[in-house]
Amino acid sequence: MKPFEDLKAPHFTVEYQGTTFTYASPKLGEASFDFLAQTIRGKDPSACRTILICQQNSEAEHLKSELAGRDVNTILLEADDPMAHQVLLLWSKGYIHQALILCDPMLNFLEGFEVNFVIHTTLPPLKKFEERLERLSKSEIKAEMLVITAQSGENEVSEIKPKADMGESPKIEVNGSPKMESKPDPEVQLPPQNKSFKDIKPVVKMDPKYLQNLSEKDIEMFKSSKDGKAQMEAFAKAVFYPSGPFSGIKDFNSPVALERIPKPLDDIQLDENKDQSSLKVDDFMEKFLKLGYVKSQNPETPNLDQEPSSLKVEENMAIMLPKCSPSKVESPPKHFPAENLSVLSSKYPTQTSEVELQSLLMACRLQSAPQGLKPVPSPPIAPIGESLSLKLPPDLGGIDDTNSLDSYQSVEDSPLASTEDSLTAGGTTVYNYGVLAWSRQVVVPCYDLGGVAGISNTLRNAIHQLGVAKSRAKAVQRFAWPHVSSGKPVIVVGNMQIGKTWCYLPIFCQRSHEELQRRPVDGHGPTSIFVCFSQSQGNQIGRWMGSLLRSLGNEVALEEVVTCWDKDKVADIACRLSQPVGILLTSVDLLLQLLSHHSKKSPIFDVRAVKYIALDNLNDMVRLLPDDTMKVLKRLPEMFDFAQNKCQLFVSGRNWLNDLMVQRILPLMPDVLILFDDALEASIYGGVELDTRIVPDEQKVKHLVAVIRDTNLAEERTVVVCSSAAEVLLLRHTLEKIGIDVQTCISEACYPQVTQWRRQSLACLLLVTDDVVTKLRCGSITLLIHYSWSTSWMRFKNRFSLFYDNYKAIPQWQRGQSVIFARETDVDAIWLMSDFLLKHGLPRPTHLLNILAQRRLAEPLHPAKLKLCHQMTAYGDCLRNSCRYRHQMWRPEVLPPDHYPTKGEIRFTVLACNSPANLSVRLNEQFPTMAHFLNVPMTNLGQQVQRHYELEENRHRHPSPVRGERAVVKNLNRYERVVILEVENSKVTVQLLDTSIEVLSYNASQVYICEKIFKDQPREAMEVRITGLEPGSLDRIWPEDVRNVVRNQFFSRTQNRRSREFFAVVQATIKDTIFVRDVYDCEGNDLRTFLTNRFRVYQEKRCLDKLIRMVQSSVPKPCPISH
Repeated sequence: MKPFEDLKAPHFTVEYQGTTFTYASPKLGEASFDFLAQTIRGKDPSACRTILICQQNSEAEHLKSELAGRDVNTILLEADDPMAHQVLLLWSKGYIHQALILCDPMLNFLEGFEVNFVIHTTLPPLKKFEERLERLSKSEIKAEMLVITAQSGENEVSEIKPKADMGESPKIEVNGSPKMESKPDPEVQLPPQNKSFKDIKPVVKMDPKYLQNLSEKDIEMFKSSKDGKAQMEAFAKAVFYPSGPFSGIKDFNSPVALERIPKPLDDIQLDENKDQSSLKVDDFMEKFLKLGYVKSQNPETPNLDQEPSSLKVEENMAIMLPKCSPSKVESPPKHFPAENLSVLSSKYPTQTSEVELQSLLMACRLQSAPQGLKPVPSPPIAPIGESLSLKLPPDLGGIDDTNSLDSYQSVEDSPLASTEDSLTAGGTTVYNYGVLAWSRQVVVPCYDLGGVAGISNTLRNAIHQLGVAKSRAKAVQRFAWPHVSSGKPVIVVGNMQIGKTWCYLPIFCQRSHEELQRRPVDGHGPTSIFVCFSQSQGNQIGRWMGSLLRSLGNEVALEEVVTCWDKDKVADIACRLSQPVGILLTSVDLLLQLLSHHSKKSPIFDVRAVKYIALDNLNDMVRLLPDDTMKVLKRLPEMFDFAQNKCQLFVSGRNWLNDLMVQRILPLMPDVLILFDDALEASIYGGVELDTRIVPDEQKVKHLVAVIRDTNLAEERTVVVCSSAAEVLLLRHTLEKIGIDVQTCISEACYPQVTQWRRQSLACLLLVTDDVVTKLRCGSITLLIHYSWSTSWMRFKNRFSLFYDNYKAIPQWQRGQSVIFARETDVDAIWLMSDFLLKHGLPRPTHLLNILAQRRLAEPLHPAKLKLCHQMTAYGDCLRNSCRYRHQMWRPEVLPPDHYPTKGEIRFTVLACNSPANLSVRLNEQFPTMAHFLNVPMTNLGQQVQRHYELEENRHRHPSPVRGERAVVKNLNRYERVVILEVENSKVTVQLLDTSIEVLSYNASQVYICEKIFKDQPREAMEVRITGLEPGSLDRIWPEDVRNVVRNQFFSRTQNRRSREFFAVVQATIKDTIFVRDVYDCEGNDLRTFLTNRFRVYQEKRCLDKLIRMVQSSVPKPCPISH
């Protein structure tokens, strides 16, 4: 495994009964935690489920803390944690990707769960180790095992050298590192239950010694020969085909083979104490790079588009160098001086060398492009620290996850779009480190903060102390930091916990601090504005800001951060902004209020002083406060100048909201860099058409044939993705039987066939598995067919990375289509897909939502679930992904109270607006308003209750509240009747009866006995709901600001309009709810039109039919089960 070689950890590997055991002995202390962190990062979290097993809880807690300091997120599970089983369930389904840390008592919970990689952080006693393996063996797959053993002082990596005699073999010790002994020991201690050595294949891997493979004759040839081809052949042979005097072993009693492992060029550690061979390699490297550069200018250089089998050594090495067109071949052009090659051939290559190399090669490419012609795409670049494989064609290089360095970069200059309104027409598209990046500027990623211009050392140290980018930057940060530091805006879209906020927070804080030091004291307003969606998120960001700004110091007596989270303190904050401040940290709704306080007479924002604005987690702002967010986005360009070198805008979010981005955000961001860490979100940006079809297993082949029947496979490239290699092989066999040609790719060994399929435009389907998708390069495709769902949602989203070559601002009809075959039983995946479609405003997937609704009705009836699901009573179905309530009505629940209207017109006073489609009302004819108390209309009964309980002698505490009983409580200085819903310990849950239908919670001591004269009176407050009017999300929760707009504008209750009367026509009355078609005011304005003209709402025409079916399917209430 790669981390072992990188960290020089002595290790050996054995195989037993299909399970691989790797015993590693990293150095003690910090090095051991570095080793574990890099090992975990080397695994794909979406495909590999990793657990770390400790012996003690204190050890597990310490391990989690150390890994967190190394940017490795883990979850610690304890046996007494009530949520442990739920976390394991989500982890097993792929919704949680962090590695799990647990102790031996938790292993019982793992039975039946799939585990791919197990790390034993310490080696327990033999009996305990046997128990571990027995429990882990119950998994369906064989997990790879890594055992961390103690390293003694004398067992250093340098001692394990290929200098042992052929009669020596390492002694394998479980609690230590391999040791060399003169004779093999037949009593070798191996993993438990090993009874023979027949199936064991020991392998001890050693670091390569490239310089020892390079003979004196070869080095002289490098220095003297003018034949560049011979030089590169000899060099490649020495580097990529090392040979030695060691041979493999046939059985355990023979000497162990010491295999050489090829490593990247920058991993060769050149010691100053080495002999002349080190100097010779230095001279050779400089000469080799110059030669390769000149060679790349030679018109006889072979074409990289030829078949992989014809690729030769020198051709593979040549792709490391740029293709330029200097005037003379004999010497490099002036803009590529020979002294610049020192970056590549230094004895100790630094991590920042990668940035310099990328910039150098990109500059060479741009300067050498002929005038008037489109720039030619550059060949793949292999940065310092990244290996270059000779076996794979360059367009099929691997793409690793966020933490991987071994990735392939493809840079394309896109042609201009045919549509003039394309804001992302032209520019550069880059896919590297699992991230899709688009910009009109040259995109050059960095390695860490050391490769970012303008970041001070003190700020860099403060960032590292916060645990950010200690070893290297995360994937999106590697692209964002160089771009943002150059004064340009950025948009980051991706999953949670990928470092989106930190893409711009360091630059945001440093530049805001620098601007504040230069501002005049007599100015006003903030230098920067940072907008969050909630106070909890803002508090964390505020702590980060405080740490970063304290490291920079403050030479002026001005506030560096002003936070605003309280609506009641907006006026005070406006006064504090009357003088210059650094950063204003607030939420979107409070920023809107502050903007409303701004005027020419009393300004609180200086347009010229505001240099940076960040909208963090924009998708949550749109989801929770869509109206306020849109108002802010309209006000920002009216107040601030977002032209180049004026005000810089940063945006991050979980979703790419296409209409919002195109209409409101992108026009404010010249020279923007757009980053996607989520391939499915990028498909919205790329205009991919999504089509989900419900297909039974036995009809999948038939539907697949129907989809491709009218497709010209030679021109319309079609890829079919399956979840496993077995499914690919079975599908190929079935399709070949009916005469359909296919090409398959189930492993990296099949990549050459994919290259042939792409380059020769073979008229056949390409069948692939999820395992190869992230590394696959199949070019631009027209149709992507998901033959089956992935094992996890993350793996499903990764499939859409196959469309990345399509996103080059080409016409819409060429941007691709994705057809998804789903089964009715794939309810979890169907819910996720439906939620994705609704969040992005795509056509409502009615056929998928029907499956979700039917799933709830098909659930077994549990009498213990006494509460009826609120979504069922409001909409006739339930679309929640997880719901613990009952979804079938008891017949006694169907009938409404006797005094509720069931038909005809009703006129009422609105007591409260619970949501835009749900009201608390009082019928004017039955319960006329007699007075107003604290701005609330009161009837005769309400007045009597208030006067009676105002007297202390009339208030008697309820001795034992009972569910269903009526009582009296004090609510907002008013005494009101309530019905008791639930009693738990000393908490009593009640519902108001006369002034609202709100549910409140009280202590038992705050509940009073309801007098008989008041107890028998009917409830006055009724629930009115507009039929079929619902928000556009699956949770069906209305945003708070939308409710406030309806409450303050449509149902405004000013001094002159306190007694407004509304009317509606009853459609049905079920339980305690009156369903109406619409609500009208006295002027004839209707609420449905008011909502649909202002907000994105959904109108379900079948809602009444669903409610009728719910009533018809009601059953008698079962008798309670006695114990």
